[in-house]
Amino acid sequence: MPRIGIITYDFKFYHDVIQYLRRWKLPFVSLENTYSIPDDVVVIISSKNDNIELPDQIKAENGLDGIRRAIPKLLNKSSFVDLVIGIDPGPKPGIAVLGDGILIEAFECPRVTEIKTYVESIASSYTYQNITLKIGNGDKPNRDIIITRVSEIDIPIEIVNEKNTSTPHKIHDNALSAARIALINGLYPIKRIPVKFSRKDVYEKEFTTLRSAIGNEIK
Repeated sequence: MPRIGIITYDFKFYHDVIQYLRRWKLPFVSLENTYSIPDDVVVIISSKNDNIELPDQIKAENGLDGIRRAIPKLLNKSSFVDLVIGIDPGPKPGIAVLGDGILIEAFECPRVTEIKTYVESIASSYTYQNITLKIGNGDKPNRDIIITRVSEIDIPIEIVNEKNTSTPHKIHDNALSAARIALINGLYPIKRIPVKFSRKDVYEKEFTTLRSAIGNEIK
């Protein structure tokens, strides 16, 4: 399995990167030097302040920025062709990121007024050729706030019919709805939703996730 290598002299940066790698459950290795790099390391993350120069290296502002920029390399890509950000409107909007159809991120924004900051961070960290922002058409008051905020960013916006994206209600969460919204072309197909699943495995059953895509790279 391809791995991310980490080499940095910045302890705070190292701690930040490791936290995100573990949270995202991505394969990685901490490198002790610059001359014995394992063959399965396809990209190396360092701090922008490190005086280190290596092939396939990313010098990042912070841990999250570095990981987002490294992800295409894990998938044997230089960049994504199409990056789609899905937003489920609400007081705590769901946000999801799809890169070439692969679900990379899905999380909840703590406040609707912070949506612009999160979208800008995503747009500036990932590498891609095309980017689209898809916003569900529900919750008009919060949807209008979101549209007003993100309209200040230079990203094409689509308002999509979010019917079927909250099924079933017993395990519904905003991040899951956002992931479904990101996939919408017309209406979200109800047949995509598994008959039996739990909150724990719904993403794996319904989407091509980053972890499964990385695993497929070695088959």
